[in-house]
Amino acid sequence: MKLLALMILPLIAAHAQNIRVVKFSESEPFRMGEVTSRRIIHPGIGAKKTTLNLSVSRNGAEFAQHVHDYSDDTILVLNGEVNLRQGESLHLFKTGEVAFVPTGQIHGTITAGTGDTTMISFQNPPDLILYTGARDSKKAGNAPPKGDITPGAVKYVRFDKSNGEFTNAALGSKRATGSRYLLKKGKKFKTVVEADGEQVLFVWRGSIRVNDGTKSYTAGERDTVFIQGSAKLEVVADTLSEIIQVQAP
Repeated sequence: MKLLALMILPLIAAHAQNIRVVKFSESEPFRMGEVTSRRIIHPGIGAKKTTLNLSVSRNGAEFAQHVHDYSDDTILVLNGEVNLRQGESLHLFKTGEVAFVPTGQIHGTITAGTGDTTMISFQNPPDLILYTGARDSKKAGNAPPKGDITPGAVKYVRFDKSNGEFTNAALGSKRATGSRYLLKKGKKFKTVVEADGEQVLFVWRGSIRVNDGTKSYTAGERDTVFIQGSAKLEVVADTLSEIIQVQAP
């Protein structure tokens, strides 16, 4: 009996560790240009396939132009409006819109409108250099970014018009799928994470419970549920809730 218990305990511990709730208060700041962002999901907590960052940017502030050498970048405007900058070119996108930036494309943002703009972004796979400041082209001593500015390469779509996917392989996002869910109280959806996959459930507003069959995890506004490895989950809204899901297979 004692031997059986010793064999089961590591399995329980491993299961518990592959799902965690990351509070927004646990996020860490990093600066690019004139914008200080928060890294929520990142390699520092073990992420291997995706990141999640949140920025609140004042009017006119610039997130410095940069390039991800091996990562795709997906940027969602949750509130406000912002210009995506590529060289001297500006493209305005607003609340409810997303920009998908493929690997190698030069890009940055300049906040537009009259107030603060809230954005989240995720890179697939993580760009380890981004958080060091070495990609900050506005930082004294750093060189301008070297990369491509290809007309039409950056894709702009809406994410707020329906429940379900907004970026996927059909759009060119082959390393991750982004989805949005707006759930009334008590409504739910099911999701699966593969053995070598990662999934992020970011709560933009409201509160959710995530059940894996043995345990329930609660996440409130701006909290994130981070899953690594095999899991079958049911996501339930405790109140009217909006969730952004990132699935990196």
